Amino acid sequence: MKTGCGVENMQFTSTARLDPMIMVLSAVAVTLLNLRTASRREDAATRPATDVVSLDYVRVLSGWRYQEVRDDLTVSEFFYALARLGGHQNRKGDKRPGWLILWRGWTTLQAMLDGVEAMGRKKCG
Repeated sequence: MKTGCGVENMQFTSTARLDPMIMVLSAVAVTLLNLRTASRREDAATRPATDVVSLDYVRVLSGWRYQEVRDDLTVSEFFYALARLGGHQNRKGDKRPGWLILWRGWTTLQAMLDGVEAMGRKKCG
């Protein structure tokens, strides 16, 4: 919550305005935590990403990463595509993506999904 979501950086002047934002960011943090945990499991290379995130996210991210809309991304493919969207290079010597990279990728992915929805389509593809 502190590192990725930047809760301490928000400049709300009242708790009534801060509380709803903390609730939304908590849901995002839990989603990213679940994704990170799922990516470390032995079945990450075969488990569908839709077990962890919604199909719309999988479709939009696959369209960006692979230039084609796919419904069949694995947890591992989704995790590393999201990290790449957040700036991770995924070179041989690089460490696993951290919270900030995942958070940056998620915020960009969310903006991309918002764009798809703004174009009048409920689903990508």
